[in-house]
Amino acid sequence: DLGLDMHTDDSDVTFNICLGLDFTGAGLQFCGLMGAPEHRKHTYTYKHVKGSCVCHLGRKRHGADDIQSGERLNLILWNHSSTYRQCDEYQSPPYSVEVGPPDPVCVSYTHDRDYGNFKEYPAGKEDHRGRGWCPRMLYEYPGFKPDCDVEKLGM
Repeated sequence: DLGLDMHTDDSDVTFNICLGLDFTGAGLQFCGLMGAPEHRKHTYTYKHVKGSCVCHLGRKRHGADDIQSGERLNLILWNHSSTYRQCDEYQSPPYSVEVGPPDPVCVSYTHDRDYGNFKEYPAGKEDHRGRGWCPRMLYEYPGFKPDCDVEKLGM
């Protein structure tokens, strides 16, 4: 099984419960919170344990490493709070300039405008070049360069 590209969840809180089976690999890489200066800086690697649950904010950037062998079975619960979604923090979340270039483990071929500067695009995903939105314009780290000459804005 392939890993899961870096992303955030459309949830307020996510619960990821490892139900088991036998597998190796498939760790979860965690980076910063969406909009924080260290949004694309690595913070933690989580290794699944059968019967355990990892809980994280939906705004926390994360991705799954490839499964090296075997098969993994997880139950993912995405939770929304209608009260939280009505507050200013949710409606207008803060967004800051990035402190510097991202850690390579934290880049996303789906979302990042500079992915190709840090990693090769996966086979079959080259068409994502120029389609990213992160970091937002005017919030780029000093020295930022997109990975292509022409960005496909609005995609």
